[in-house]
This record gives sequence, structure tokens and C-alpha cells, in this order.
Amino acid sequence: MSSIEERLADLEARVFALEAARGTRAAGEPTTGDVTRASAVLAAAGHPARLRILQLLVSGPRPVAELQGVLHVPSQGQLYHHLKTLTSAGLVEQPERGVYRVPSRAILPVLTLTAAAVDVAAAPARTQTAQP
Repeated sequence: MSSIEERLADLEARVFALEAARGTRAAGEPTTGDVTRASAVLAAAGHPARLRILQLLVSGPRPVAELQGVLHVPSQGQLYHHLKTLTSAGLVEQPERGVYRVPSRAILPVLTLTAAAVDVAAAPARTQTAQP
């Protein structure tokens, strides 16, 4: 098994264990509430600026001023709007005034969401080039 296959198998086992501990339905079928919360998370992460914020924060906490400089956001108001959306979805937290981070419990899900989105986005390109 390749390193990626091993990591994926490990991730699947960890997700299965977490779902079992949480009492998720045996068939893995989400409830209406689960779907509603999941769509809020996906919507929050789905904006290009917010996805970039997550990419920056997954490596550790950063102050707003640093985020604004790296992201070249025209105003702090726009940045705070994105941070509020991410915070409401549980993807970001504010450990101290003016500093934001991805909570430790959300790091693996954020990395997984990002990797999955990149993989799905690249799939049509791979399919088109693979056809004769």
C-alpha cells in the first residue's frame, strides 16, 4: 500500500471510530439536522476568501492584521465578515482578541475538505485527458 493509501485507510478507521463513539446511525445515514449543519460548514468553507483563510489558519493562530496583509483584503470589515462566518460554522475560533485559529478538533476535517475539493475539481481534467 502506498503512503497515501495507508493514510486514507487510517483516516477511514478514525472516522469510523469517531462515528461509533458518537452514536451515528449504523448505516451512516445523516439526520436532517446533520445535513443542515454540514451544509452550513460547506457553505462557509466554499467561498474562495474563506477557504484561503482556512488554509492560512490551519498551520496555527494568526492575528487579523497579518491575515489582512497576506490576503490583501481591502478592509478589515470584509475580513471580519469572513471570520464571523467561519466562526459560526465552527471552523475557526478566537483564542484571544484579534487572533484566530482553526480549532484542533477541526484541523483534520478542514484538511480533508480541502483535499477532497481539490481532488474533485481536478477529476474532470484528469478524465478529459485520459480519454482517447
